[in-house]
Amino acid sequence: MKILSVSALFPPHAHGGAEQSAANLARWLATLGHEMLVLAASIADQGDVIEPWREVNVIRRNFPRPYPVFDFPVAPQWKKPLWHLQDSLDPRNRGIVGRVLDQVQPDAVLVHYVPGIGYNTLDEISARGLPTVYYLHDLGLACNRMSMFKSGRDCGSPCADCRVGSAHRLRRLARFERLGFCSPSLANLERLKSLLPMSAWPSTVIPNANLYPLPTVARMAGTGVLRLLYVGRLHPQKGVDVALEAVAALAGQHALQMRVVGGGQSEAELRARFGGEPWCSFTGHVSPSQVSDEMNNADLLLLPSVWLENAPGVAIQALALGLPIFGSRIGGIPEIVQHDSTGWLLPPGDVTAWTDALRQLLADPGRLLRWRASAAAQAPQYEQEALGRRHLAFIEQVMTIKRLSHAS
Repeated sequence: MKILSVSALFPPHAHGGAEQSAANLARWLATLGHEMLVLAASIADQGDVIEPWREVNVIRRNFPRPYPVFDFPVAPQWKKPLWHLQDSLDPRNRGIVGRVLDQVQPDAVLVHYVPGIGYNTLDEISARGLPTVYYLHDLGLACNRMSMFKSGRDCGSPCADCRVGSAHRLRRLARFERLGFCSPSLANLERLKSLLPMSAWPSTVIPNANLYPLPTVARMAGTGVLRLLYVGRLHPQKGVDVALEAVAALAGQHALQMRVVGGGQSEAELRARFGGEPWCSFTGHVSPSQVSDEMNNADLLLLPSVWLENAPGVAIQALALGLPIFGSRIGGIPEIVQHDSTGWLLPPGDVTAWTDALRQLLADPGRLLRWRASAAAQAPQYEQEALGRRHLAFIEQVMTIKRLSHAS
């Protein structure tokens, strides 16, 4: 089977969860003998190229925008409305994608990350009657910001701008005959279904079929210090400040260390507040292999998100290494972390609750040993082979099932 994966962001030039999941699934499908191609956006000044990446051929195209999609987080604010307008309506998007589809002639399409390629290009896929699985890595169908999180809090409901953008995207999807939605968490799928008319097409919940590298360093146990770890983007919606404030409240009384792995828009602020503390260190962005090494020499992963987190891969990677988790009771995190079995679930944004939980853990370190054993026991359900088979079965289902009724 020839499968085209659509993901504007794609390795080796991007490191986010959606594009990493797209890459992992594409590689796994390629190992089964499927011909895997990826349509992605070109990096600046790269032009139109086809480049091999592992077992996959990446077709990079230069889409007309004020700046490349890779620069979106740091682009000037005044350019962003123009970028969004071109991303939704520029007819050149359709011409570029249409030519790729005619050249490739795929049997199925997997849509992972559309911004940067253009939502209007969905019309080119539907016009050819191609069976399509739309991966719900975020809340992008309902929210222009992808997260429904703004000014430090959940939006609750879409704003006027997001309703306009969402209606535009849904009109595109309404033209598909063979379409299915796949979400890595039930929480994410249910939130979108509560906001959008999606019942016309089949949907499913399957965790991302990711393969995480094994550690390259041996674990050092029995240090006498509680080694805490955060891995991910440094962004207000991730609640990293909540975890750091909780640790800071105890650091003078207990033997604690905190490693913050990752980068993002909050990095400078967090480094200024906590970077000089002897218990806190920042690594910046590191490779997936280095993440595994960091996890192998940590005692507890902190996942303090304050937004509707979908299915954080770092949590699954941690379980595979037997690393317990303190996670926020929000979004898809409770679908991964089992309370008082593989860690604890805590109120998002509540520094006092996180501080008290750490204090209880310090008073009962034996709990960590029990959690480590339970975490390791949960790992097999997230093995790539088993999840990949479920993804492939859903792709094959979408190839044979038409929509259940006309979308409204």
